[in-house]
Amino acid sequence: MPSIADIANDYAAMLAAGEALAAARKYWADDIVCLAPDEQASSQPVLATGKAAALARLALWLDGNAAVEVLIDGPFITGDQFALFIDMEITRRATGTREPFSEIATYTVRDGQIVEERFFYG
Repeated sequence: MPSIADIANDYAAMLAAGEALAAARKYWADDIVCLAPDEQASSQPVLATGKAAALARLALWLDGNAAVEVLIDGPFITGDQFALFIDMEITRRATGTREPFSEIATYTVRDGQIVEERFFYG
């Protein structure tokens, strides 16, 4: 089984390469829980439980936004968790507006899979 450092480094590299969907398919557990801030201004659900719901939530975000540039700081690993600081330039597909977008993402790993993903942004 890969170490948490192996998982965190590979996951971060996949995100930086624009492979968010592939990273999710590879590392998310079937019972993953994904949480985003309540005040988010989008049509995404705040909570997604289970891999199918979480993949649908991610696909919705990817359908609405094009990441022009993705910079990742981390991973920062403690115990069974890791965190990434993610800075992006995104283009909102509906309007063509390009804007910066930053978030902190934390991940909990169990048995070689990510079981929780939590986002912090304003």
